[in-house]
Amino acid sequence: MAPVRDDGELLTAWRGGDKAAGSELVRRRMPEMIRFFRNKVAAESDVADLVNQTFLGCVGGKDDFRGETSFRRFVYAIANNVLFAYIRKRSKHEREGLDFASVCISDVAPNSASSIVTQRRETQALVAALREIPIEDQVVVELMYFEGLSGPQLAETLGLPEGTVRGRLRRGLERLRARVELALHSAAPSSPPTEEELTQWASLVQQQLARPAGAGHG
Repeated sequence: MAPVRDDGELLTAWRGGDKAAGSELVRRRMPEMIRFFRNKVAAESDVADLVNQTFLGCVGGKDDFRGETSFRRFVYAIANNVLFAYIRKRSKHEREGLDFASVCISDVAPNSASSIVTQRRETQALVAALREIPIEDQVVVELMYFEGLSGPQLAETLGLPEGTVRGRLRRGLERLRARVELALHSAAPSSPPTEEELTQWASLVQQQLARPAGAGHG
């Protein structure tokens, strides 16, 4: 068997004209990019378009990528730009600029719902609540929950100082906990869900996202 090539080796081969290496690189990162966009769009049909835009950006920028950082960071930089452009386009304040530290998906698409559908009330509340926290916070919280990235890994992937990432995580989790509590106990106020409960519910969503399409809901 041929040895498995890492992302850097595949990119080098792709630059050299190896189209199969480029296809393998895209195939390898495709599921991750689908997960990245799924809970951040107004309609499920938008996901494929945003993923395609991201990989087209990779194709266009591959010769300028020098390997000083990981290919994963390169892909996420493009994906974030694609996401922000999508949200700006949907916003009524497109020309005024948006503060992604305050705007959330539910602000720009208030009548939309996530394409992630689960059977448990708690997991569905979690998914919906993620759309009600600022985009910057949602990105880091979902990458932690659904991709299993640690603080240092998040910092490297997003090209941010680790302190900034940890601040967004702390802020995002506090806001998420409050939104989930409101969804679950709006009629009868109760204590917010614990960090362990949020992690448990997120794990169930992660397992569902990892299944092949059509495998059923969790």
